[in-house]
Amino acid sequence: MKKLFYALAAALLLLASCTESGGKYKVVVTVAGDVAEGDTVLLTSYDSGDTVASAVVSNRAAVLEGSTAESFMARLLVGGKRVGFVVEPGEISITSEGVAGGSPLNDCLNAIEARLDSAGDEQQEMAIFREAYEANRDNGIGPWAFNYYLMYNQFTVAQIDSLLAAAPKGYDKLVRVQKARQAAKQLEVTAVGQKFADFAAPDGQKLSDYAGRGKYTLVDFWSSWCGPCRREIPNIKALYDKYKDKMNFVGIAVWDDPADTKQAIQQLGIVWQVLEGGKNWKEPTDLYGISGIPHIMLIDPEGVIVARGLEGEAMKKAVDDVMK
Repeated sequence: MKKLFYALAAALLLLASCTESGGKYKVVVTVAGDVAEGDTVLLTSYDSGDTVASAVVSNRAAVLEGSTAESFMARLLVGGKRVGFVVEPGEISITSEGVAGGSPLNDCLNAIEARLDSAGDEQQEMAIFREAYEANRDNGIGPWAFNYYLMYNQFTVAQIDSLLAAAPKGYDKLVRVQKARQAAKQLEVTAVGQKFADFAAPDGQKLSDYAGRGKYTLVDFWSSWCGPCRREIPNIKALYDKYKDKMNFVGIAVWDDPADTKQAIQQLGIVWQVLEGGKNWKEPTDLYGISGIPHIMLIDPEGVIVARGLEGEAMKKAVDDVMK
């Protein structure tokens, strides 16, 4: 019965739109044991990443204050960790465990996140984000939920524009929404049936050094810290051992420290060429509208993309089919 009560309470909080008004805010942060006296705590915008306020840790706490005309989703950067919460007028407390409370919108956000934690699959999570957006369109939770709703769907540019036409004013100016729209555009211009888009690594190596040169090419966008990426390497290696004389293989190491990439190459036994660009190398993924990795792509001998988003057995079958 207690569990049912909390579930119903969460649902009611989610479906009821929370109100807001402009004014001063105060964020009181209790820091964990790994944060030292004198460390800086940053309050940043979830959407743009810009720093909004900062404070220095003193007596195991930090206090950030300011004014806002409207609530907004923020991230607190402290001790190498990120805490997501809503900045709104009034006093907001953040515990050493990273839980924000003491304000109406953060209570709403906590209820939404509780529902997400208990969701059974991505479809349920997507539905929760859509409900959260609809119930909170005009406060700081709305843009956050709208962004995640876009992330859970591979919408076309036309579909995103349709959603924006029905959204509150200003949603189209959100940095993350603009990025989602651009990603959708890039997905369309690099879809199956289109010629591959070329790019160069900082060392001058290009994708065109391997793709479109008279052989099929398997391209793997990956990173050393990505568990699913690492799990795909044995599958790629099996294909490499089988077809290395008949097709090309190339890895694209993105969003990763070069030293970690090199270590992973050794650990995983990667013997095909890997293009590296460092932690901030986003050109390849931006160019192809890739928001998550691994992302594996098959390009034909003339440079036309014949498959995208390949994994596991589906990847093996796709390669086997074209190599018959």
